Amino acid sequence: MKEKRELTKMRDAELLRDYRAKLEETMRSGKPINRREIVREVLESGRPRYYLKFEQAYNVVTRMHSRGVTGRRLTLKQQMWQEIYDKMQQEMASNAGMVMHEALARVLYSGRASRYFISPGYAYRYIYGVQREAYKKFVAKRA
Repeated sequence: MKEKRELTKMRDAELLRDYRAKLEETMRSGKPINRREIVREVLESGRPRYYLKFEQAYNVVTRMHSRGVTGRRLTLKQQMWQEIYDKMQQEMASNAGMVMHEALARVLYSGRASRYFISPGYAYRYIYGVQREAYKKFVAKRA
């Protein structure tokens, strides 16, 4: 469980870096700043790493391989797993003789996701929680 929290912290740190870069880009362009819109853009256009434990990913893709694809309307998490599974299948197809665990390892450790697979609500709460804490520290220093 501790390892999963560490992976989530790493993903959230990457999200925050991407958010700050997009915010800076917006400020430099002179466009009006709409923070919710910036969060949405970062979630859709960001290309984060897959922050997953190999064992968990292997269990999920093995299940997907044996049972097939899930339903039509996929949650964000299901979309992420489908993307990983599809990339793994592409790796195996383009590299003759590659087995599933090798293809999955390649996808997880060298691949990038097509987007952040987290909800806008979570991203917004996380980013503004970080900003609130930074503001509190700034105000405390000035007092």
